[in-house]
Amino acid sequence: MSARPTPTWYRAIGYLSELKNLSVWTKNNAGMGSFYRSQHELVCVFKPGSAPHINNIELGRFGRNRTNVWNYAGVNAFGQGRAHLQLHPTVKPAAMVEDAIRDCSRRKGRILNPFLGLGTTLVAAERTGRTSYGIEIDPRYCDVALRRLKTVCGLEATLSSTGEAFEQAASRRHGQAAT
Repeated sequence: MSARPTPTWYRAIGYLSELKNLSVWTKNNAGMGSFYRSQHELVCVFKPGSAPHINNIELGRFGRNRTNVWNYAGVNAFGQGRAHLQLHPTVKPAAMVEDAIRDCSRRKGRILNPFLGLGTTLVAAERTGRTSYGIEIDPRYCDVALRRLKTVCGLEATLSSTGEAFEQAASRRHGQAAT
């Protein structure tokens, strides 16, 4: 029997060494489904390494009273942001991610999102003064996330290996794919 290689996403999750809580995002509308349509998503809150976790809630001591049931309006087919739904089926509200980041990290801290999607975590980290790192397997989502970061936060991405601006690299990539 041969050993299967460990997928990249699993190695990234392994970095997140301790599950601190399992939260439930309750949405205002149910998603697509075949039997019961889910009106919630589970959100795992991890911490890296062996250092003590950061707790910016402390039972309301800092004015943040939170539970593990999060009520935030999601993006739906009829509301604002529905163009994002055409690109990704589970768009997260930036305010929800910003609150989660504030709960368990410090300004200038690092945030890892191993499933980057449309880049909500990048935007939320920038808005809360953190640095975000993302992993995404689909190049289309990477392009959308970087364009969204530019539109929402005014940040320009560059290809670190060449210093080339993102739009130049994307144009070159798409030109190569067409030929």
